Amino acid sequence: MRSLPEKTILLQMNNRSLTILAAILGLLFLIALFWGISRNSAAGDLQSQNTEISAEVDQLALLRDRLEAQVDSIGIAYESAAADNEALRGQLTEAQETAKRALYDMRQAQKSRKNDNAVAYQMRLQIEDLINTRASLETSLAELTAENQELRRANVTLRQDLSDAKTANYNLEKKADNLETMTKSMEAEIEKMTLGAFKATAIQVDLFKGKGDKVTADASRIRRLNVSFDLTDVPNEFLGVRPIYLVLTDQSGTPVVSENPVRAKVIVNGAAMDLIALEGRDVNVEKNQRISFTHELDQKLAGGFYRAQIFTDLGMLGAANVQLR
Repeated sequence: MRSLPEKTILLQMNNRSLTILAAILGLLFLIALFWGISRNSAAGDLQSQNTEISAEVDQLALLRDRLEAQVDSIGIAYESAAADNEALRGQLTEAQETAKRALYDMRQAQKSRKNDNAVAYQMRLQIEDLINTRASLETSLAELTAENQELRRANVTLRQDLSDAKTANYNLEKKADNLETMTKSMEAEIEKMTLGAFKATAIQVDLFKGKGDKVTADASRIRRLNVSFDLTDVPNEFLGVRPIYLVLTDQSGTPVVSENPVRAKVIVNGAAMDLIALEGRDVNVEKNQRISFTHELDQKLAGGFYRAQIFTDLGMLGAANVQLR
């Protein structure tokens, strides 16, 4: 049987153990209480984050709907632009691919709900690209519209020019036909009026401006006329001194008259004919020679056909046509 001191010592040890156990239980209780409060706080934070993410997803869904509407309208604008110019089709395809990528990124963002900020940034970049592309296409479309209008105006002008050219060509063909008819008539007339072997050949008509040597076909600028021709193998009975006359007539056969015209009578086909010549002089006709007449015009000529005729007292030696504008 234990003694009293031993009992006292055991009792003290039990009390101490109970105190330690109570302290441990109290500490565990405090730890459990703190953990429960922290748990409730973390759950509240998670709930708040979940609410924010849900709100952001809703905003992204609204943005997606607006982007889809804009992409549809942009697609319509692209198709309209491509109809005016096939060169825009490549740009339209690229824009459509960009739009598809934007829609795909949005759908991926909605499904994963991860990296929302990075995806939103990429979507903004793609939207800016779409806006820039739309602006570029609108500018190109405006330029094409202006170019088409200019081409239409140019087409109208070209059609008018073509019509004028056809009219001018018709008039030229008509003048050419008239000249050909006139030439044939003149050749027939010369054949009847000339003296066989005694005739003028290589007739050259030159028209000059003022007193210089500059040749022109502008009727309003002509001031001097030069006509030269050859007499070749002249028969002996026609040799000697004979009068030679230069006559200039318009396309109606009316003589061009100077201030001091030379008037003479010649025999043509056995009949006497009155001449109104620009120049006339006596020439010692040789077997072969070249004769030239130069006359300063007193009046301006009008545009049209003219005939320079060479006469002698026995008939016509020859003639040549010239056209003035």
